[in-house]
Amino acid sequence: MDAHTLGYQVIQWSQAWHGQLLDWMAMGATFLGTEAFFLLFVPMFYWCVDKKHGVRLALVFLLSVYLNSMVKELFQVPRPDPNRVRVIWASSGGGYSFPSGHAQNAMVFWGWMGRRPPWRRRPLVLAGLVLAISMSRIYMGLHFPVDILGGWLLGGLLLAGLVAVDRRISREPRGWESKFLPWAGVLFPLASLVSRTHPLQAMVAGAMLGFCMGYMVETRWVGFSPEAPWPHQVAKLLLGWGIGACLGVAMRV
Repeated sequence: MDAHTLGYQVIQWSQAWHGQLLDWMAMGATFLGTEAFFLLFVPMFYWCVDKKHGVRLALVFLLSVYLNSMVKELFQVPRPDPNRVRVIWASSGGGYSFPSGHAQNAMVFWGWMGRRPPWRRRPLVLAGLVLAISMSRIYMGLHFPVDILGGWLLGGLLLAGLVAVDRRISREPRGWESKFLPWAGVLFPLASLVSRTHPLQAMVAGAMLGFCMGYMVETRWVGFSPEAPWPHQVAKLLLGWGIGACLGVAMRV
């Protein structure tokens, strides 16, 4: 039996237990790995909790998305055939299948969050989140098991590399601002945009460029503090999310 056939059997076995409750649970877990969730969570963390950790979290996540897109284009593995498995929320799984972006991004995102209190003291919760997000993709008929394993492997390697870089440059005063941001947040996105990459990679590069340029301008000339009374926090979130939603709609028109 080849890996492809075994993959279909695993998906079909997981779906043998399907029901409305499990469907909703799987969609809820998958939502925690979608673009919409990250677009809500990362700005909230940046505006209201810790802007220095927030900008690093944004860059780490965007680098993971960029790398995942590159590897998918390299292997070009098709997704499971909807004629052979039951597919739920197909729009959450566009493009190629290997490696799973949800599995990889969950590993990188929640692994990075695990370096900061209070998440540092809750490794089982973080592991459970990564596992739930990843397994939901198999149950929903959107990925083969090997896609999940590939996502975990690639995400783990990327996370380990970024943690090593962070530990090294964080020893220096303004190490991130003087060394990492100009390269990862400005030069790399500009080079990517000029080289006419895949549309998703170009979009991610543009997001990295905009986020980092905005952060550098803000730290130099604005210097806002994330700490504020809760009415101000709510106002920041509503205003920021509202502007982001308007920009998202405008870009799709």
